[in-house]
Amino acid sequence: MNRNLLLAFKVLLFALLSWFIIDQLFLKNDFNAQLSFCLQHLRGDRYYFFVLALLLMPVNWGLETIKWKLLLRTNIGYTRLLKSIIAGVTVGFVTPGRTGEFIGRVMFLNDNNNSKVFYLSSIGGLAQTAASLIIGVPFVAIWRNDPFITEIVIGSAAVYVLAFFRFDLLNKLLSSWSLLQRYGLIIEHGDLPDIKTQVAVLLLSFLRFGVYTLQYVLLLIFFGIGSDLLALFTHSIVYLLAQTFSPLMPLLDFSYRGASALYVFNGFSNNNVAILSAVMVVWFVNLVIPALLGYFFIVRRKEIRLPWIGSPNL
Repeated sequence: MNRNLLLAFKVLLFALLSWFIIDQLFLKNDFNAQLSFCLQHLRGDRYYFFVLALLLMPVNWGLETIKWKLLLRTNIGYTRLLKSIIAGVTVGFVTPGRTGEFIGRVMFLNDNNNSKVFYLSSIGGLAQTAASLIIGVPFVAIWRNDPFITEIVIGSAAVYVLAFFRFDLLNKLLSSWSLLQRYGLIIEHGDLPDIKTQVAVLLLSFLRFGVYTLQYVLLLIFFGIGSDLLALFTHSIVYLLAQTFSPLMPLLDFSYRGASALYVFNGFSNNNVAILSAVMVVWFVNLVIPALLGYFFIVRRKEIRLPWIGSPNL
């Protein structure tokens, strides 16, 4: 890979991450007020809820790493796969729908079949969305007694479950396109996960969703949003379901996160500052910190593969 191109990529990534953090923490929000509010609660008797929520971050990405290893069916060690995941978070930060995660993941893999890595990453995403929708069905019904909304979630869950478990059918269609074949943009049927792997990946996706939900519940309690666990879990799950379909890149979607949180929790609590604080902490812990760590991994790498550009020569 051209040295100048790689350097330009690193500089651009650094500039976008820096602008994002400054914009969200200092320009669009009163950082001093937010810090004061957080410190006030850290001195309270509920600090252990905050600590537990923080400790769940490595659990979350650890589960994703196990999923990634199962899908790849590789002998690569967990440490390198974890770096692959975290680098994906970094690049995904500046791409719509976090589609750039695939690019970051490729950087730390030896597999030259970029198409396989792309499709397997997409299959992992399908599993996570399917798990979110399956879990969300009963809680959406509790949150809003509206059969129409519930039916939409049920229908969406069915579509994603079918797409995940029968990706082989979609792959047959994609493989029949001469254009995709010509450029090698297909995955061989033998590289697709078998049913045993699919079930394991889906179960891990359920666990990841549970970790995210628990983080929100712990932080909502920490920031003083009630103690009704059923209500806290219900609203947190519905909110996470809304986040699943965020149309924005993580670089810009904090406003969407805040607006959707206030909408979902409307009627349950009017403490908007506490709700937004919980949202911001989860967002910062699960995305901003890993994104910065991933950038560190990318900068430290002396050999980096970017998809469809060529083998490493740096």
